[in-house]
Amino acid sequence: MKKRHLFLLALVAALLFSCKPEKPVNPKALDLGHGVFVLNEGNFQFSNASISFYDLEADTVGHNLFYKVNDAPLGDVGQSLAMTNGMLYIVVNNSNHIYKVDARTMVCDTTKPFKLGDFYSPREMHFVAPNKAYVTDIIGTGLWIVNPQDMTHAGYIETGKTTEKMVQVGNELYVSNWSYYYINPDSHDSFTTVQVIDINNDVKVAEIEVGKEPNTMAVDKNGHVWVLCEGRSWEEDYGEAPSLWEIDPMLKTATKRCELPGTASSLKANPTGDQLYLINNNEVRRYDIASSSLSETFRITASPMGWFYNLAVEPQSGEIYVADAGNYQDNGTVYRYTSDGLLLGSFTAGIIPSAMLFK
Repeated sequence: MKKRHLFLLALVAALLFSCKPEKPVNPKALDLGHGVFVLNEGNFQFSNASISFYDLEADTVGHNLFYKVNDAPLGDVGQSLAMTNGMLYIVVNNSNHIYKVDARTMVCDTTKPFKLGDFYSPREMHFVAPNKAYVTDIIGTGLWIVNPQDMTHAGYIETGKTTEKMVQVGNELYVSNWSYYYINPDSHDSFTTVQVIDINNDVKVAEIEVGKEPNTMAVDKNGHVWVLCEGRSWEEDYGEAPSLWEIDPMLKTATKRCELPGTASSLKANPTGDQLYLINNNEVRRYDIASSSLSETFRITASPMGWFYNLAVEPQSGEIYVADAGNYQDNGTVYRYTSDGLLLGSFTAGIIPSAMLFK
């Protein structure tokens, strides 16, 4: 089938399955309590992304909640979640839009703007004020400024590079430049920088060299930014091992702290900011900031048929949640561990569970 036909089919599906203002809200609205949202990516071009919610107190999980409440699927590739003022924002990457729903009921408020599009390919959302947020983009070469209250575009910061993850230190936003592929698919070049944005003036003020393909970042108790770089270990001629870097925000310089074997992704800090967790070679590893060392005794290993895809740390208890994508076709699993790596339990999620957000 020609690409044009595929595009037209995808466009028709998006129009049919988008949240419809003219349709009344499903009366079977939810009343979600304390727990964790799991955004299931779904399969590329299948428009089967979904939201699961694990209730910590009841020890129960609900599936496909957005569809059940709003009578519409999320779209193609659920990318990330963000929440502020009781509203949940769901970034859907390949469908190029962000949904705004009530975090308690999952209701898409059809009386107000509930959906923002016109991105190139949105990835992450970060709030800096009630009426201001930034959105990264994996295809565009910059950073979007949006108003989350009325769901409108408010500006664009040209960075010259694609943008991915964001963390904030004071009045500065640190943005990783991850994928070079959409700049030139035939090139073996890689981005090796983290850019710094002044959030008061919306301008780039620094660019810091790190390893190849910086994917995720975390902030420690000292306000230092840690950057996990994927490297390109799969390429013999252009390869580089994954690595962990520390950025001093005062000096705007980065120091490599360790190299990692194989593959590495999904860096998170614990609640006290003195330890980091990351996925390395299908294991969760722990890095101690004070001793600048990777623990050799702390290892959470995936099952033989599993594949650790993402992780999150509960901000109060420090419990570790690990999303296992399994075979990428069937429903995945989320595992819960203590901060010391002891298994507490697990629950079934949707297809390719990834981003997790605690409520």
